[in-house]
Amino acid sequence: MRRLTHLAATAAAAAPLLAALLVWAASREAGPVTGIVAVWVAGAVVVEAVHWQLCGAPLRELARGLGAATAGEARRLLAEMRSALAGCEEARRHTSTLLEDLSSSLGEGLLVVSSRLEIRLINQVALRFCGVERVDPDTHLLEILRNPQAVEAVRAAAGGERPGSVVVENPRGLWEVHAFPVRDGGAVVLLADVGLVRKAAELRRRFVQDLSHELRSPLTVMRTAVESLETEVASPEAELLIRQVERIDRLTAELYELASIEAGEVELHLESLPVAVLVREVMADFGPEALRAEVALELDVPEDLRCWCDRRGLYRVLSNLVDNAIKYNRSGGWVRTRARLRSEQVVLEVADSGEGIPATELGAVMQRFYRVDKARTPGRGGLGLGLAIVKHMVQLMGGSLSLDSREGVGTKVTVSMPADASAGGAEGAAASV
Repeated sequence: MRRLTHLAATAAAAAPLLAALLVWAASREAGPVTGIVAVWVAGAVVVEAVHWQLCGAPLRELARGLGAATAGEARRLLAEMRSALAGCEEARRHTSTLLEDLSSSLGEGLLVVSSRLEIRLINQVALRFCGVERVDPDTHLLEILRNPQAVEAVRAAAGGERPGSVVVENPRGLWEVHAFPVRDGGAVVLLADVGLVRKAAELRRRFVQDLSHELRSPLTVMRTAVESLETEVASPEAELLIRQVERIDRLTAELYELASIEAGEVELHLESLPVAVLVREVMADFGPEALRAEVALELDVPEDLRCWCDRRGLYRVLSNLVDNAIKYNRSGGWVRTRARLRSEQVVLEVADSGEGIPATELGAVMQRFYRVDKARTPGRGGLGLGLAIVKHMVQLMGGSLSLDSREGVGTKVTVSMPADASAGGAEGAAASV
């Protein structure tokens, strides 16, 4: 039908030419006009066929691309495609609006860049971080951000790497920059103003430090008064008073020590020390306590092993670990301290056969003031500062710490410290206590 319609249209368009030929033939008395009409009809058919082929080829190619057998089916498929395209455009507008709403409601800065560091999305907090009021689409990051550390972190993330956080200070505050790679190229950057958080942490440290310092004088007076009453009060009550005063004094000292470590006010004297001598000293100091608790102390440390550390700091670390291992052990149990040289690191292990730590609490036991369920350790707990002090002190001396524990089996704490260049081999004579 469409072909016939096209042929009729071609004939109608060529009708003036037929009329002109007939007039010309009549004026020349050329005789019958049948031949002229036949030639005109043949020409019209040829022109229509050529025109149909030229005009219909793209449409037929489109129909074949759509997988349509007929023009009607092609029209239907095109209508469906138009509807789907309209739906995609609406979804894109909705997603864009949602992203803008989310980014504007975030308390942190949000910046999204392409693999070529062209800005795709930026919210108000990120604009404040960069010190600009607005950014045109596809603006290069270097046009608004000049901090080398931040730019390098974003560039690394846009290249597929996972750089750590970077702290950037500018006239608008102290910022922590986290850059994450995007699967299809580019990076997402989160910007947090940590100035107030850092200031609050500093105020907290100062408060704890000042409080623990101020408590020392009244505690000294209380201890002197209690000791003077020891001859006038029954022995059990006097011992109870002395233990409680000593406990408060110990907790106050731990608070002050932790606050000093966190504030960076601990002065370290790093030197090469024989590990075995220091470990034996710790074991000897805790020998009476282990004897009362019926816990065996075992030592396995090479005599020629040396560690690059602060003597007081490492003693504090080991004494805290051994104290915990004895305190949370069982009657007839053991505490084993080992040391070995491994990859230019002195690896110290303090293991025990005690109660262990529940798996759900392993990630929190090194936080300050955190204590495992008090019901499991009645009368044996402190403020939960021991492991926090250990962790900070080890990090301060350039080492690392890990914890492995199984409930009902025991706990092993591993401390890795830099080895002295002249340290001996991993194997050496082992001492025992």
